[in-house]
Amino acid sequence: MLNKTEILELIKAGENSRIEFKSVQFHSDSLIPEIITIVVDGKKILKVIIEKGRNKPYKVKTSNKFYIRAGSVSIEPTNEELVRLFQDGQQFHFEVSPLFRYSTKDFDLLGFRDYVANYRDLAFEEYEIDNLLYNLQCTDEQDRVSVVGALFFATNPSRFLPQSGIEMNAFDGVDTSANLIDYKSENCIVIKCIEQALSFIKKNSTTKVIFDSESGNRIERTDYEPFVIREIIVNAFMHRDWSIFGQRIRVNLFKNRVEVFSPGRLPNTLNLRRALSGISYYRNPIISQMLKDYKMADRVGRGLQSVVNHYKKNMLKEPLFEDETEYFRVILYNANL
Repeated sequence: MLNKTEILELIKAGENSRIEFKSVQFHSDSLIPEIITIVVDGKKILKVIIEKGRNKPYKVKTSNKFYIRAGSVSIEPTNEELVRLFQDGQQFHFEVSPLFRYSTKDFDLLGFRDYVANYRDLAFEEYEIDNLLYNLQCTDEQDRVSVVGALFFATNPSRFLPQSGIEMNAFDGVDTSANLIDYKSENCIVIKCIEQALSFIKKNSTTKVIFDSESGNRIERTDYEPFVIREIIVNAFMHRDWSIFGQRIRVNLFKNRVEVFSPGRLPNTLNLRRALSGISYYRNPIISQMLKDYKMADRVGRGLQSVVNHYKKNMLKEPLFEDETEYFRVILYNANL
């Protein structure tokens, strides 16, 4: 419960996305919120607590429109923002959105056949390809290639999905003002992007020889443990919000750390504490399944947990995880510094 001083400070600060001043009679519009009456300087203040909805987003009945909060006012969302609202409400997965008409010119059919036969272990006849494309949600009823189909099998994914691919930078210092010593931008499919990222970090990292204090054995320690880098990069592609245009997954390698930036915060029902304890919720369930099929991801959601445990076990500086409004960033510190 807020004390008098805290309440007066809130009033002084004015309206914002969580506080409104109302002078007319309060009504709940058929909601059943928790209402607490607080008396301050002889005036009644209502504290209204509304449980988070399970079927977001909601329309206003009178206008039949959606609204989002921007500071102290409500505005209509853009089309992109509305898509993200439906994703957060678990009513829509952007990964199945159609992008372009299927054709062997733009779609790597050989790569798809390889995936079906060698990673899904499915026996099929040639005439069944169209059904497989549809059943695995790489195409829709109108033979249009989906986002997930393009990310894994398009011959040029960025032509149809500009936010696909990855950007990688290596700096000769501890911030972006330092000289850029290596740069790579890839427009390839997800699997190749992950492989390119692993190769880029390995190329721009070093290996140090140390001796175990107890056994005296000689040990070679890389700046960044390969399985850790793999886990973080795979998670960036698995969980990113593909409905956010204009931003790619990005890797920045500095002298003392590597930062992996993924557009979009954690999915609506998942917070950082749960993610680090091994609890999973997939914004992109099909992409997640395919990465597991390719043996790129852990099947039981223990990836981030295993990363943290590695740093603790080896008494290294633990990673930093930042779950912000528009992005998720992981910072891994150089083990040899």
